[in-house]
Amino acid sequence: MQHADMSTARQTDAATRTPWWPVLAVVGAFLAAALPLIGSGFERGRGAFDQVHYHEPAVLRFAEQFPRPDVSDYLSATTPAYHLILAVPARAVSDDPGFLRLVGALFTVALLVLLTRWLTPRVGPWPAVAMGLSLPASLYVFSAGAFILPDNMAWTGVLAILLIALRPRFDRVTLLAGGGVLLALVLTRQNHLWAAGALLAAAWLGSAFRPRPGPLAEIHSLFDAPAERLGRTGLMALCLLPAFGAVAAFVAVWGGLTVPIYHDYMQGVNPATPAFILAQIGVIGVFHAGYWLRPGLDLLRERRALLLLAALGGLLLAAVPPTTYSVEAGRYSGLWNAVRAAPVLFGHSSTLLLVLAPVGAVTLAAWLAGVGPRARWILLGTLFGFTLAVSMTLNAWQRYHEPMLLMNAALLSALCAVRERERPDRAGPPAPAMLRRARLAGPLLLVALLGAINLNEHRRAEPVGPPLERKEGIERPLRDLWPDNWRRLESR
Repeated sequence: MQHADMSTARQTDAATRTPWWPVLAVVGAFLAAALPLIGSGFERGRGAFDQVHYHEPAVLRFAEQFPRPDVSDYLSATTPAYHLILAVPARAVSDDPGFLRLVGALFTVALLVLLTRWLTPRVGPWPAVAMGLSLPASLYVFSAGAFILPDNMAWTGVLAILLIALRPRFDRVTLLAGGGVLLALVLTRQNHLWAAGALLAAAWLGSAFRPRPGPLAEIHSLFDAPAERLGRTGLMALCLLPAFGAVAAFVAVWGGLTVPIYHDYMQGVNPATPAFILAQIGVIGVFHAGYWLRPGLDLLRERRALLLLAALGGLLLAAVPPTTYSVEAGRYSGLWNAVRAAPVLFGHSSTLLLVLAPVGAVTLAAWLAGVGPRARWILLGTLFGFTLAVSMTLNAWQRYHEPMLLMNAALLSALCAVRERERPDRAGPPAPAMLRRARLAGPLLLVALLGAINLNEHRRAEPVGPPLERKEGIERPLRDLWPDNWRRLESR
């Protein structure tokens, strides 16, 4: 009890001394870039396209239907929480798209506040700014913040669940807050139900997971005291039942996993997704090498077989399924454009993915080796569940993956830094100056790269134009689900 009180006191003291300026810097940078686009009515690119054709009409249709919105069919493949929330100011204040974009941007602000505030006491103010900026620099996160898109409300829920699961104690907060946040998350995006795995893993591991040394011994330690583990996990599962029940209720209403209008649109699985995710981890990981390089070198010296096994696994994931560029098979856009330009082996395997997937697997192994055992299993299980979930769709699109991978990179790097301070016996002497500089310069270079891609995509994007009445691949006309009084229709 005394140890717990001292730990709580240290956490309270750290929170008191943690500066807020990194949060203000990251949020300010996002708003400085997004507000001019919102204020000028800028509508170019994929984010604007999805706003005009799907999410804006869904919001305005719900606003027309208040107080009894019809959630049985509407123009979004996600559950309706985001659209219902925006429908309130659309009905009560204004349905102007600029105003609704401004309201929607608040979810991105929440995402950036949550991540940067958590990072600051763990990596320091300037590295927290660098890692925090990687999210709004990303084309996919920025677009969801500047246009009417539900993505960042969902990613905020995902991040909140990860931070709840990573708390060192399993207690009532984990149970009640975890269950409540997961319910809000799946009401925003049903396919994020996989995030329940992070909370179940936290329950299984408990408050103090201290495995025996060695990889095999650590795995065996996962099954010590099975009755206690099953009891905690069962209690967590009970708290997650409302989220599972909500998804089941929508499936019953829709007659499937999406609203009826999307039942036959882009259905299928994509076995190339795991290799593609590892390739992205390999690219992002280069910029975080200052955090995982030391534990990676320890692995190379002490457990080289684990690194070889990781590399072999990544190679097999890239070699077995087709990994060439293919629009029909959902393998296009983002990093797939680089795949398109690289040589192909036997008309089947991308040479780029054959290199990047093993690199990503080795990088992930090094990252995980640098964090504590409890966080290691939670994050490994989370990435496995996420990869499995996003493989259950035909489109292996980078925009489905990059926000999650950027958040995980930040969490892993921060936990590596914390572990290094907590285990000086394993870390050896303080990190050399070059490594310390890399911990700031690497993430800043990543921000520069992502920002350049973001800027270039928006500069060369074509105007969206009027809303589509029909969409190829969707049999039912989109206009069937338009709002009755939609000012965009006057310009047609």
